[in-house]
Amino acid sequence: MTFVYGILGLGLIVLVHETGHFVAAKITGVKVEAFSIGMGPVLLHKTVKGTDFRLSLIPLGGYCAMKGEKAFQEALNNNEDHITGDKDSFYGVHPLRRAFIAFCGPFFNVLFAVVAFTVISMVGYDFYSADNRIVIATEVYEDIESAAEKAGLQTGDRIVSINGEPTPLFSDISQAVSAAPEETLKLVIDRNGRTLFFDVTTILDKSSGAGKIGIMNWIDPIVAQVEEGSAAATAGLLEGDRIIQLDGTGIKNIYDLQKAVKNKSGSFPIEYIRNGQTRTTSITLNEAGEFGIYFSTDIHHTETYWFLPAIWQGLKETVNLTGLTIKSIGLLFKGVDITQAVSGPARITKMIGETAEAGFKAGFSTGVVSVLNFLALISISLFIMNLLPIPILDGGLILFAVIEFIRKKQIKPKVLYYVQFIGIGLIVILFVIALFSDINYFIHN
Repeated sequence: MTFVYGILGLGLIVLVHETGHFVAAKITGVKVEAFSIGMGPVLLHKTVKGTDFRLSLIPLGGYCAMKGEKAFQEALNNNEDHITGDKDSFYGVHPLRRAFIAFCGPFFNVLFAVVAFTVISMVGYDFYSADNRIVIATEVYEDIESAAEKAGLQTGDRIVSINGEPTPLFSDISQAVSAAPEETLKLVIDRNGRTLFFDVTTILDKSSGAGKIGIMNWIDPIVAQVEEGSAAATAGLLEGDRIIQLDGTGIKNIYDLQKAVKNKSGSFPIEYIRNGQTRTTSITLNEAGEFGIYFSTDIHHTETYWFLPAIWQGLKETVNLTGLTIKSIGLLFKGVDITQAVSGPARITKMIGETAEAGFKAGFSTGVVSVLNFLALISISLFIMNLLPIPILDGGLILFAVIEFIRKKQIKPKVLYYVQFIGIGLIVILFVIALFSDINYFIHN
């Protein structure tokens, strides 16, 4: 079902895109000969006001076939100097109308993102996050680089704000840092009641394009769940117990526990607090060196808004994510591993499907929010990519239409052909990169 959900989700985004072209064509007086939900063989169809509306077999998007779209190829085949078309055809209308038609496809994608984020703002969602205390990553992984440690931060510090924005949760910290690779951030720190100020320059994670400063979220060693039949269950540990010492080593967070148990075997004492009382027992790890204990972070719920404020939140989130996506594209020229950072249709389909499955297992509203959030992200990416001035993309059509408007003269079909040929070459290169990226992903996952 994963790929079924993914195909339906990706198909919805494509259908929204084609609906944008359809609406714009109707507004500008261009005849739409056919509009299909789905691709491939037609299952059902009905002609309404000159447009053949179709339901096709393959639920992967759809298409909007406008009158005169083949005029370019016909002019090229006949070696003509210009493209002719009726007044209600794609190449027969004013070039700015043609640019409007091309623009509305991507515009409907970004409009979908606004609607999706508006719904999310009205519904809200639950998420897990630790508070703003941190653990320096080098204390857990020796071979990792920590910009935070170099700047003077310490384990146990609380990051109160970043660039003036409050960060009460670790998810706030993660979001602010990841969105600012190779940038200097101004951090306000609470260290045992003292307020300190640090400038930290983030590191670019070349596998993802995100920023990082080498910190981890602090999680208290409070037992959230004990696996049945595990070493912890045999030792008598229960949910709510707070582990404070292991074989003489003090435990303040779960990473202290990981370090304390490393390379240990046999039985050793473990000290914990239950209902305010300190207790000690003996624990014997299994062959894999596991306790069978699960720890968790607190659950939070996002703020919800009524309709009009939710629209404003949807607009703000769309603008912010659009800016972040544009920045991410620029990072591809800074040495980011393109095979890791770029996803093709196969991986995107799988990711949409996994998001849907995991979300709906947690509850209907959680599933809706998860899917809408992911589809909004993909929609914004398509909006930006389609507006790139590359021939055969909507951005290329817009560029040619604007040039034609300024010159007051059509671009010769042969010139368009050669330019589009270059554009096709660029698209093929991107497709090959995305395909290789997908193959690499599925091999290693």
